[in-house]
Amino acid sequence: MVRMAASGAPFWDAHRHGDRLMVQKKRTRLSKEGRRSQLLDTTAAIIEDMGFAGFTMETLAKVAGVSNPLVYKYFDSRQEIFKELLLRELEDSRLKIRAKVAVTQTFEELVRVFVEVNFEQSESGNVRDVLLSQPDLREALSETIRRNHKETGRYLLDRVIEENRTMTLEQAEHLLYMGSAASIAAAEKVDRSGRSRQRLIDNTVSFILGGFAAPYADTDTDTNS
Repeated sequence: MVRMAASGAPFWDAHRHGDRLMVQKKRTRLSKEGRRSQLLDTTAAIIEDMGFAGFTMETLAKVAGVSNPLVYKYFDSRQEIFKELLLRELEDSRLKIRAKVAVTQTFEELVRVFVEVNFEQSESGNVRDVLLSQPDLREALSETIRRNHKETGRYLLDRVIEENRTMTLEQAEHLLYMGSAASIAAAEKVDRSGRSRQRLIDNTVSFILGGFAAPYADTDTDTNS
């Protein structure tokens, strides 16, 4: 598995060998920002591979191919690096959602993006959710998390109403709330049963369009009748 630094240059190659994370070091001189990104990327990889409890600053130094003092030059503690990684994951997620939603042309495409995003965020081992599961991190970044959710939710609501002008704000909120619940439940089924991810996404999109969205499609007609 090759991870890329912010600059786009590969900085290490890791793969599993039994229960160990094997590392092939690459001697690369990085800028301060590039090194910081490398350490964050490596932290994410360790959490994905070994779990939250498996992360130590010493493991980070070993996997990243740097010295312990260099790690502490950039981050004073585990908590500091976790906070910065979570902030980056939240912002990346927000920008990714906006980028995907911005290019949708139809209401169905918008619903599909919404479902796919929920699937991605509900998958086991998702670094963002692993970090969000830590009470101390949630508490430390509670205001940022709340603002991020609010901004993303507002953007999705605006796009839902734009793509389906027969919907009121209340109806759009209901659609997103129920659609999110359906998406998350379906995503959990993938993890438990190993069923086809794409098939469940397709079925969830159809369920939302037929079950939640369909009643609103006739709102304008009912009003004018």
